[in-house]
Amino acid sequence: MNNLNLLDKVANLGYWVRTSQTQQGIATIATRLLARFGLKELKLNRIEIIAATDNDASQRVAEKAGAIREGVLRNRLVVHENVYDMVIFSFIPPDLEKLLD
Repeated sequence: MNNLNLLDKVANLGYWVRTSQTQQGIATIATRLLARFGLKELKLNRIEIIAATDNDASQRVAEKAGAIREGVLRNRLVVHENVYDMVIFSFIPPDLEKLLD
């Protein structure tokens, strides 16, 4: 988790898994555990995940972890002078129940 905003109690959750370790559920499990920790222990109001619109694998992780897809943020991220649209997902406290399974 990064970009922790203590005033609004919001954080970003990001993940990256080396290619040789993908499709094993590692990112999904870690995402669920971190979201649960953020909502329950840190008492966050919101945890956001953003993924590039063409990054199907990252979007799938967010969905499998139980995050809610909210929409597309246009021109949200700049990487090496390239501008990308991002899909935003979130967890909020009512989502905690599904993270405890």
